Amino acid sequence: MFSSRITLNIALILALLGLVTLAAITARKDQPDNLLSSLKINQVSSIKIINNDIITNLNKENNIWRIQQPLNVEADDFRVYAILNILKSGNESSYTIDKADLKKYSLDPALASLTLNQQEILFGTTSAVNDKRYIYTNGKLFLIEDQFYPLITAGYKNLMRRQLFPVNSIINDIRFDNTHLYKKPNGSWTSKKQTESSDDLKRYIDNWQHIQAYAVTKSSPPFTGTNITISTDTKTYHLLLTKSDNTSVINPELGLSYQFDLSAYEALINPGHFIIDTDKK
Repeated sequence: MFSSRITLNIALILALLGLVTLAAITARKDQPDNLLSSLKINQVSSIKIINNDIITNLNKENNIWRIQQPLNVEADDFRVYAILNILKSGNESSYTIDKADLKKYSLDPALASLTLNQQEILFGTTSAVNDKRYIYTNGKLFLIEDQFYPLITAGYKNLMRRQLFPVNSIINDIRFDNTHLYKKPNGSWTSKKQTESSDDLKRYIDNWQHIQAYAVTKSSPPFTGTNITISTDTKTYHLLLTKSDNTSVINPELGLSYQFDLSAYEALINPGHFIIDTDKK
């Protein structure tokens, strides 16, 4: 009896060890064998992109990403984190190669480079076999899915925040032509010239607060359009609203034009038109 109980306990222990080993093997299989970096996404505080001799620098300040060069403006978090996802990339094998061989893969000079904190990632050509992209970092050559190269070569304008105002800023006042809309101390909106209700005016303000451009382009003087002065809790913006083939909101201070479809014009110029597709990109 005693002997059979010992045998049973040993069998149970061996079975348990087998399950633990199997779980460990399965966990390893769920992760790439060769990640590009030990760096975690939440550890990255600076990004540098070099493409066609144009340098784009981004820094994270108070958990908000900003483009610092070639201009100072907030970045779009979604697009930034789409790039940072490269840190999760890996493949079954990586290769240590001599730097003299980098030319074979268009890595010397590289087609583009991405530096996350201090780690530089060079982008080369694609493989003729599987269309994956050759990259070189930490002395190793990798082949990864070619989804990151288009993101870093699209230019800094593709990384810009598509909304007109910084994250967490709150509009308190809008003036244009003979129109003046402002927020009262109780938080409701009013205007001596408008007949819309406070709720309708709030919807109109939300158009300005949340509308997203489908494109952002450079704009140079002379600037034309309807002058719109918008005050937030931190800054006053002097903008111009124009309509031609599309709707544009020009920020002369930044030299940028935010592009929207034609339906946006009435929604931004007329407080009575407060229905707008704010998800338009």
